[in-house]
Amino acid sequence: MINETVDKNEVNLFESIADEWWDEKGSMSFLHAMSEIRTKFILNEIINNFKIKRKKQILKNINILDIGCGGGIGSEPLSRLGANLTGIDESKELIKVAELHAEGMNLKIDYKNMSLETIVKKEKKFDVVIALELIEHINNIDYFCKLISKVINKNGIIILSTINKTIFSKLFVINFAENLIKKIPKGTHSYEKFVSPKKIENIFLEFNYKINNIKGLTWMPFNRWILSDNTLVNYIVCFNKKNINI
Repeated sequence: MINETVDKNEVNLFESIADEWWDEKGSMSFLHAMSEIRTKFILNEIINNFKIKRKKQILKNINILDIGCGGGIGSEPLSRLGANLTGIDESKELIKVAELHAEGMNLKIDYKNMSLETIVKKEKKFDVVIALELIEHINNIDYFCKLISKVINKNGIIILSTINKTIFSKLFVINFAENLIKKIPKGTHSYEKFVSPKKIENIFLEFNYKINNIKGLTWMPFNRWILSDNTLVNYIVCFNKKNINI
C-alpha cells in the first residue's frame, strides 16, 4: 500500500503557501497562535507519562516523530526543550522550508521528505508520535491510525490535534475563519474530513490504545488560543496503552 493516506490536492495546497509558513501574520497565523498551548499540552503529557523530573533540557532523550510537520511550527518548540525530533512530510517544498528555518534557529531537527508508510517499513519506533492539524487533511483515517500504532514504543504516547465534526466547527472553521475573516486560505478544509473524538477513540481502541487526556483548543479574541473543556471545534487528545482492559 503506497501513500493511501495522502491527499495530493492537500499537499499541493500547502506547498502553494510554503513561502508564508513562518509569517506569523499570514496564512499560518492560526497555527502560530495555537503553537504555545499545543506545546504546553504535549509537554505535560510527556512529563506525566515518562515521570520526568529534570528542569533543564526537559525532553532530553525523548524521541518524537512529528507526522505532517510542514514547515516545522510544531517541531521547533519541542526541539528547543531537548527532544530528539524527527519531522516527516510529503511535501519537498515544506521540508526545505523547515530545514532552512531550523538552521537559522540553530536547531538540530531530522526533517525527512518521507511518508508514514516508509517509517513503518523501516521498523522505526518513537516514544511520542504527534500529528497536529493533520487528520482533517488525510485520506483513510483508519489506516493512518493503524500506521501510527506501528511506530510507537510500548510505553509511548500518541498526541493528535484536529477539528471536531460539529455544526459549530463548520461555522467557525469554514464560514468564519476561511470565508469571513480569511485567517485560513479558502478551501483549506472540507467538513467531510472533520472527525469527532469518539470516532478517533473507537479507531485506536482496535489497536489497544485509549484516551488518556483530551482538551479543547478554544479561539479567543485577538487570535489567542486557550486549553479548555470545550471540544466542539478544535481539540487535542493524548492516547496511551496503559491499563487497557478489552
